Amino acid sequence: MRKSIVIICGLILAGCFWVLLHRRAEISGVVSTSIVSVVTNQNPTTTPPVSVTAPGSSVSTPIAVAPAISTPSNTMTNGVNPTVAEVWQKPIDFYGRVIDENTNPVTGVHITFRWTDLTAPNQEQSDSTESDSTGLFSLRGKHGGSMTLWFNKEGYYSANHGQMSFNYAVGSDILSPDPQNPVIFHVRKKGQGVALVTSSNGIRPSLSVLVPINGESVSVDLLRKQTETLGDLELSQVKPDRSHLQQATNWSFHMSIPVGGFIEEDDAFPFTAPETGYQSTVNFAFVKDETNWSTQLTKNYYIAFGQPRKYGWLRVEANIAQQTVFLTYAINPSGLRNLEPAN
Repeated sequence: MRKSIVIICGLILAGCFWVLLHRRAEISGVVSTSIVSVVTNQNPTTTPPVSVTAPGSSVSTPIAVAPAISTPSNTMTNGVNPTVAEVWQKPIDFYGRVIDENTNPVTGVHITFRWTDLTAPNQEQSDSTESDSTGLFSLRGKHGGSMTLWFNKEGYYSANHGQMSFNYAVGSDILSPDPQNPVIFHVRKKGQGVALVTSSNGIRPSLSVLVPINGESVSVDLLRKQTETLGDLELSQVKPDRSHLQQATNWSFHMSIPVGGFIEEDDAFPFTAPETGYQSTVNFAFVKDETNWSTQLTKNYYIAFGQPRKYGWLRVEANIAQQTVFLTYAINPSGLRNLEPAN
């Protein structure tokens, strides 16, 4: 009797142990599946199970395995972010035409293009061409954010020092290429140049003149490149002192040539001064919140002065924050109106 009871109790304990082990395996499977679901954010049933056999067992237990998580690529060739590439990889097409001082087309002008292609192995790209018999040239099928070109021909002057840049990406000056309306480039055939007196001294192309900011005038001798009691050009200005620059609401600049005057010019090649039409004084009054407000003044003029009369061109630069005025000029001391420099 006692032996039977022992056997029955043993069987009951074995059954309980089996139930406990089976329940633990079920819980483990649920937890594993939940973790996979959280990690992949996918239904685990969509991922093929992998069978694993426990040591010493002939039963294979399916285990859900998380699929590889695919991370979208944030870079493209050369490590360039796609957003950056989208902005700075615009199509570059360009159409230009070269004309001379008489608006005639100029053939054989050498053109060099340079631009940056962010996706190219060598990002700095270049190309070259020459203008045809109608003065036309072009660049097509390139990509970048901007493009710079240089143009020149032996025996000719090139406007803008032979260099211009164009924007294709962002801003208000984005170029819209149009083969029917090419960008115009100006060159001028070199003629008989003359020796000119210029403002350059040493490595400086301009003459620096210290002008008081209280309206007191300074007189400049242009040929001798210095201030004098009685010079050819008189300058004066009224500006706030440095301690009040942030609150400045106005400033003024005045210049005069008592025996002669100024004619404003915007010629690509200021090589021939007008004979008449000069005004003796030029005044600028800048007022904040008005349309003419500016903290920088830059102007170009033909000038005539002295007896006997001499002709030249003058570039004047003044700034609200500076006492110094910069004068860049060239003068024909012979009295002729020819301002083309000697070759």
